[in-house]
Amino acid sequence: MAGTTLDVTVDRVVDGDTIRVMLDGQSESIRILSLDTEEVFQSGSKPVTPMGKKASERANELVKSGDKVKLRFPGTEPVEEAVKKYRGNFGRLLVWVELEDGTDFQEVMIKEGLSPYFMKYGHAEYSFLRQRYEDA
Repeated sequence: MAGTTLDVTVDRVVDGDTIRVMLDGQSESIRILSLDTEEVFQSGSKPVTPMGKKASERANELVKSGDKVKLRFPGTEPVEEAVKKYRGNFGRLLVWVELEDGTDFQEVMIKEGLSPYFMKYGHAEYSFLRQRYEDA
């Protein structure tokens, strides 16, 4: 599969498109690419919505504290460089998440109608992901 990957342990789910993982002994915030779920916390002008709560609940069903997941970065740089390079507005890592059993977290959330295939950071860089998300 394409892209630099990193196996990590889940610290906790924040909401439908953000989780925290343990990286170098510290809890690190992950912004999951290709998703944009509605809000579960009041944030600026965005309201909290029932769909945001549903997305967060589903994320909590898919991943739990202590679970192992694979992070996939948009590029092929060494892990140390990718961890520095792929960060969003709030300093969160920008990655795709694959569950330990190989399930594509993003595909599940899109397929179940909990998020559109969101392209704020552009289309998924890898054609196999882009096609999967468009089909979902």
